[in-house]
Amino acid sequence: MPRPRLDHVRKAQILSAAAEVLSERGYANSRVVDIANTAGTSPAAILYWFDGKDGLLAEALRLREQEFHDRYTVKAEHKSTASEKLRVLVEAMLYHYDWKLWMELCVLALRDKSAAAERDRMDRRWRAQLRSVVREGQSSGEFAASDPEDTMFVLAALLDGLAPLLALKAKGVTRDRVERVFLAEASRLLGPGFDASPLKRTR
Repeated sequence: MPRPRLDHVRKAQILSAAAEVLSERGYANSRVVDIANTAGTSPAAILYWFDGKDGLLAEALRLREQEFHDRYTVKAEHKSTASEKLRVLVEAMLYHYDWKLWMELCVLALRDKSAAAERDRMDRRWRAQLRSVVREGQSSGEFAASDPEDTMFVLAALLDGLAPLLALKAKGVTRDRVERVFLAEASRLLGPGFDASPLKRTR
């Protein structure tokens, strides 16, 4: 089989198209040809770069996660207090993160070792961000003293459990309600130094 012409195709272009299609249609209902059409290329070009949909999904989410990290982690780091940093991360996870794509990766991770490793890497990175902010707030006296590992674990579990319900459009689950519940629980865990006022949603 002749090698497909790739001079007009960029890998990042395909990954962006894959993330769009997979997030919109789900893994089971997405075809390589659908991704090729969105990327403006051919299925042969996609198969040249990737080992089918499994590889595409993992790498597409890696790209989205890196873009997310670059934007919101840097934004959080420029804030002056731990409370402000945590609020930036929470707003990003509730209003800007692609939870549909994340859930697709989690399902794939049940049967694919490379996807499982990628899911674990992303999860550890997210938890490390939370842990760092909690420790910073405790060191400065902004947050109440506690086991930072346990506090991080509860905060992460709240977001990891509630945010996907928004993506699923579960009955009775709204963004306002999830935000309110999370901020109240974070305030209980972190103390009065944490700003639990409604988030200022940004783009």
